[in-house]
Amino acid sequence: MAHFSMFGSNDGQLVPGRDFYITIFGGSDLKRLPAASQIAELRQRPAFERDQSQYIFCTLFGGTTLTWPTLAEEYLALRDALRAGTITLDDWDRSVARPGGPGPLRTLSLTLFGSFDGDVLPREEKELDDLSLQRHLGQIPEAAVQLLMLAIGQAGGQRLAAVRHAVLAAISQGATAS
Repeated sequence: MAHFSMFGSNDGQLVPGRDFYITIFGGSDLKRLPAASQIAELRQRPAFERDQSQYIFCTLFGGTTLTWPTLAEEYLALRDALRAGTITLDDWDRSVARPGGPGPLRTLSLTLFGSFDGDVLPREEKELDDLSLQRHLGQIPEAAVQLLMLAIGQAGGQRLAAVRHAVLAAISQGATAS
């Protein structure tokens, strides 16, 4: 699907699948999918398509920004994907450690007279609010929240390793959070 923004802005979330974003004289602020969701989507593709770009960005005289999901969103997506059997830890490890970048997000970008930033972190306040809310709702146990708080401000592999560690710690402790 193609997303076109001209003389304006596009705020939204990347969707699973392959998308093409064109931004001319404007801005696109997009939120990345959680890594577990991306891995699950890639697993559904035929093997010969798995290394191809998932998203293509063309930015002319504007700016495109891709923001990471919060740590709480990453945690919940990985936990749920592991429980459902959608992905395995081996899938996660292979994808996170792949050459060429942090995580499973595969992009191709062309930028002329503008900017493209595919590695923006959520604000610290947003991270803390999401962790607090999910802890209050019983979705993330306190021990996992404490581990995830240490990863606030971290990007790439360090961020995703903290998510993996928090999920495994909660699973090994038999956390009752659903």
